[in-house]
Amino acid sequence: MKLHTFIPALACTLLLGGVATSCLSDKDFLTEKPKAQLTIANAYNTSDQVVNTLLTGYFEFEELFFPNAMGQGIAYNTSTGTDMTDNKYQLGMGSHMSNFTAAWSADSDLPKSLWDKFYKIISYANLALIKIDEVEWSSEAEKSRVAAEAKFLRGLAYLRLGELFGGVPMVLEYTETPNYAYERASRSETYAAAIDDLKAAYAGLPWDVKAEYGRAGKGAAGMFLAEAYLADGVESNDNKTSYDEAAKVAREVIAHHPLMTGRFGVRLPDAAGSNYGIPNAYPEGNVMSDLFVAQNIISAANTEAIWVMVSAPDYATFTANGGEFFNPTPGGRRCCTLGFTPALQDYNWAPEYAETGAAAGPWKAFSAKYGGEMSPATHGGTGWAQSTPTWFASYTMWDDEHNNNSLGNDLRYIEDVTVKTEYMCCDENHSLYEQKVGWDQIDHSTPELAGIFFPIWYKETPFDLWDYDPADPGFSWFGKYINFYRSKYAARTSEVYLLLAEALLRGGDKAGALDALNAVRERANANPFGDIDINTILDERGRELLYEEFRWATFLRMKPAEWKARINDYSMYHARSGAEVYPAIRRWAEDADDIKFDLFPIPQTYIDLNTGAKLEQNAGWTK
Repeated sequence: MKLHTFIPALACTLLLGGVATSCLSDKDFLTEKPKAQLTIANAYNTSDQVVNTLLTGYFEFEELFFPNAMGQGIAYNTSTGTDMTDNKYQLGMGSHMSNFTAAWSADSDLPKSLWDKFYKIISYANLALIKIDEVEWSSEAEKSRVAAEAKFLRGLAYLRLGELFGGVPMVLEYTETPNYAYERASRSETYAAAIDDLKAAYAGLPWDVKAEYGRAGKGAAGMFLAEAYLADGVESNDNKTSYDEAAKVAREVIAHHPLMTGRFGVRLPDAAGSNYGIPNAYPEGNVMSDLFVAQNIISAANTEAIWVMVSAPDYATFTANGGEFFNPTPGGRRCCTLGFTPALQDYNWAPEYAETGAAAGPWKAFSAKYGGEMSPATHGGTGWAQSTPTWFASYTMWDDEHNNNSLGNDLRYIEDVTVKTEYMCCDENHSLYEQKVGWDQIDHSTPELAGIFFPIWYKETPFDLWDYDPADPGFSWFGKYINFYRSKYAARTSEVYLLLAEALLRGGDKAGALDALNAVRERANANPFGDIDINTILDERGRELLYEEFRWATFLRMKPAEWKARINDYSMYHARSGAEVYPAIRRWAEDADDIKFDLFPIPQTYIDLNTGAKLEQNAGWTK
């Protein structure tokens, strides 16, 4: 249940769009009776105000993709506690999110924040839809597009609610009357509502939205429609019709948004010029690194960018708007790297590598040649390890056993190009000066630190100053190179291929599923698989979409046995005893208990507020 208050929507509309008045004579203006009170009923006079309400809904969704000042961002909101990421142990936060007994309950912040987020989006979409016929539009095409966008946002919100929480209360119309008697629809009904909205959006949106990055086009509606059909197919006991529909839509999206298969953009091997003194030419790069260059994400040449969350259309706006390290201005640039980089400055040498006259750790001293201070750009900047990839995500899923003998060839895991697993020792007083140092050379005696040493990926953390802005606000080493302003993919063609692979596999076309999955692997220069099951797809989603995918939504829309087994095998806390997925120091705990839930808990706050009807809690979460 969500008890909607529409004051935020009204406030955003008034602040962003203003209250327009018609052209009046002086006499008319002076004699007009003013409105005694602004309400939703009388505040909307122009189409811009409806659009601004819609944009507020976009903003709510966009917030999932950008870290807060501490750097957690989408990984915390969408995959923490799964087989891919967990929260850090450092700085006293010992309640790992895969410890479902200690970290989760019906009162937990994470489920409630997501419930609130998606119902806010629904409220803005409903408000835009109810007002769309009350204002004048420049054209019917503009009006139809805004209506399709509102249905897209509402459909996506209900898809996520259905995936995470199961059947939820349906609010499909705007109302100003408080309701304390919500009842849950079935999960099938929730998915059906999402499918209806996403189908309408798919029919009404244009393919090409590159002139207006951030707004959804037909490709985004199609990708999430395919996902909704998949979810519905599983919920309705493997309904092949749903899987066929998912495959059909996925193929249409792929046809309009082909994968990028070759080098492109501003860092080509023969590119002219430089950025912050570093040549633009980047012969060592590959198509996967090109996909995550900030300028390339919003490049017209990038056919793979289906829907983009834009960090800042104008990189100068951050400083111009008075943004600060801990308080980036809305509409300006967003802090991105802090949480996705290990705290290298805190690590000590393993005893056998410690040397008299050198610093205590490999990254506690930097020669003048490398900037003379801790955490330079070459090491990913100042890292706090707020969102830690599991050992499986960091290493195991890339090894030859799991990645079909592709180690060293998979473009998504090329050292110093798309991943860093080791970092240069820059202490000129140590014998390993200017050599690469990693897991084997650091002290493992402090579990809190050793447990959060991990690789960094270029898709989230730049590897040198080319990507950073040296003029960023900073506080000596503490604030150096933590602010990085890359836009984010909310929908990318490779994910559509993997949805297609799943739809075909579940629908009985194993050969077609292999072809779809291997298309993603071929682009990454990884060896093709010869067989496929759901774990093959989940592994590939991990390799391709780490830090991009809404992993919890993927898991919970699937059959419980398909995702619970992966948490038991690979998570940081809940993993079963004997699962050899990381060294003992990285296994923070073992939990022999079964995972008792299949869905997120309905926030207890709203169960308690719903005094006019009983809002049933999901199994496994009852007080």
